[in-house]
Amino acid sequence: MACYTTIITTEAQKFLPPEFKRCNMSEVDHIKNVTIVGIGTQGSMIAFRNALYGKNVTGYSRTQPSIDTCKNKIDKWLAHFIEEGKLTKDEADAVRDRIHYATTLEEACKDADLVVENVPEKIEVKQAVFKQLDEVCPKHCYLNSNTSSLLMSDIYKDVSDERKAMTFSVDHDDPIRNSYLEMMWNPSTSEETKKAAIAHYHTLGFEPVITEREIKGYSINRVWRAVKRECLYLWANGYVTDVAEFDRGWMTEWHSNIGPFKLMDLIGLQTIYNIENSYYAASGDERDKPPAKLKEMIDAGHLGMKTGQGFYSGYDTEAGNLDVGKK
Repeated sequence: MACYTTIITTEAQKFLPPEFKRCNMSEVDHIKNVTIVGIGTQGSMIAFRNALYGKNVTGYSRTQPSIDTCKNKIDKWLAHFIEEGKLTKDEADAVRDRIHYATTLEEACKDADLVVENVPEKIEVKQAVFKQLDEVCPKHCYLNSNTSSLLMSDIYKDVSDERKAMTFSVDHDDPIRNSYLEMMWNPSTSEETKKAAIAHYHTLGFEPVITEREIKGYSINRVWRAVKRECLYLWANGYVTDVAEFDRGWMTEWHSNIGPFKLMDLIGLQTIYNIENSYYAASGDERDKPPAKLKEMIDAGHLGMKTGQGFYSGYDTEAGNLDVGKK
């Protein structure tokens, strides 16, 4: 078990696993100011997680409505943590006060030690954002892409060599509910960046699963992707007509509190579609092509938890992930 040393807030100490509290403090986390570029479904959760563990957070979005949506989500999560006895009201207020917002990248990144890019899973979008980040971020700032399927060595094509050495990739599941995290290096990632990345995510209560060499989809996520593709195939071709029953069987067999179809709803069906399309673009294999039936759902506005309906319906559109695992 690796260890860390950093300034940990009183409320954050509650969430650190026991093995982290027992260890000798040998790692140093120098990352204090974290900017989240894109504060939608996952970005808002990542912002919350960082603030919960004592980081100063700036959430970036170009539009005020998306900022307001993020604020509302965080308020609901804080209220839930208070209700569950995980935070006092004063502690929750302190978490909220650590989160700020900006509508320009220049403002959002001016003091950043780490930027977590969380824009849609489209290579051209991420490339454009990384080019801008390289220009506006402080020289010491690390760049991190929260991506499920794209390679950093493709994303950073317009980034300076100095900054390429300060890049890495992560893949979250649900930063509100669990501490699962995959992390992957790329051919340019420096040893210093690796140490800084691991130390930072340890202070957020994660024990990252690391993929040492760059490969599309990380390691565990590649296995999940194979499961996901097969589930979509079975559903789109009429082999599975009751996704709740399928998920029930999955949860029973694999001792999980969420099944594949509800997990896709949590991730967001547009994101699922984009990920599948990225595999199809890379392979040209028709088996990798996302089913037309999934596109029909998306075109109908059924995007999963974020819109209230996907494979399931009746979600709280601002905090539906808190209901995962409840009867």
